Amino acid sequence: MIPIKVSLVSTILNDRKGAEDLLEDLRSQSRLPNEFVVLDGGSTDGTFEWLRDASANLPYELRVFQERGANVSRGRNLAIENARHDVVLTTDFGCRLHRDWIKELTAPFERDPAVEIVTGSWKIRDEDIQTPVQWAEWALAGGRMGLNATPTCLASTRSLAFRRRAWLDFGRYPEDLTLAGDDAIFSLWMVAAKRNIAAAPRAICYWHRFPKLWSYFKEARRNFRGAGEAAVFLSYGVYVGFTFVFEITSAAAVVLLIVAAFLGVATWIAVSFAATVAVLFWLRRITRWTRSARLLASVGRSQYWPWVIALESGTRWNSLLGYCQGLIGGFSKASDCRRRLKTLGVSRW
Repeated sequence: MIPIKVSLVSTILNDRKGAEDLLEDLRSQSRLPNEFVVLDGGSTDGTFEWLRDASANLPYELRVFQERGANVSRGRNLAIENARHDVVLTTDFGCRLHRDWIKELTAPFERDPAVEIVTGSWKIRDEDIQTPVQWAEWALAGGRMGLNATPTCLASTRSLAFRRRAWLDFGRYPEDLTLAGDDAIFSLWMVAAKRNIAAAPRAICYWHRFPKLWSYFKEARRNFRGAGEAAVFLSYGVYVGFTFVFEITSAAAVVLLIVAAFLGVATWIAVSFAATVAVLFWLRRITRWTRSARLLASVGRSQYWPWVIALESGTRWNSLLGYCQGLIGGFSKASDCRRRLKTLGVSRW
């Protein structure tokens, strides 16, 4: 193995607690980064100043920069630009890191100098699932909350590493996306471009989820707005859009026909036919809710089943709204990103 130097990069905005937690995890890593480069987007809660002061007492070099108003993708680009080493590791404040995260994520580069990108794993720890909505998300995920890294997985910047040339060949993270989606686009490209990708499944990043329902809706709208702006995952947008319309239309038709039948305007045969069609449209949804409710009951959390319906329905609705908003707005706002993806051969579907 050939030892290499690595730069860890991340962005932050008004997250003093996340900063304290991540620096604590980095201090206890079995392998330290050679440097940690942070781009602050204009914190007003003292996070930037705290990080700057903390840099004097760390077993690695911490360099903190600030650009007020920088979105996440621009922040990542600026942090990478200021990184001094060829291999760049990325994570997000708010996450916690297994003590071997840097060691495992770096090892593939040392074993094989031809490796360009390494994907890491992430998971949500059982002890971090506490509120009703967190249990509902756990149940909807089938009790498996995480991603086991593979060379072709849709990797996230919370657990990823790459050589600088891969980032440059990609053309840097697209800065014309409003809030999110840049890391998903990078992952789509790296697989489509057949880059030399290795997986580090034991490089585990622990991801915290929201305690309240509304935060999940905001996240869904934000993330899918980015996908819509870039005009990727079109199959998802079409599928969710059509199924949502059909489900609402079929349910409304049944209600209207029942009212009409009582008024003598429609027959109960028509009501039965409409109800059958509606059941077919809703069958997959109801099956998923039922399966999730059974899973909750198996761990003594059956009282949280209404949260399953609220979370799944609200997330679908907000993801669809965000996607449509981004798809329309992206014609003018993200035209450069769309042109780049076409040139890079990234699939829209």
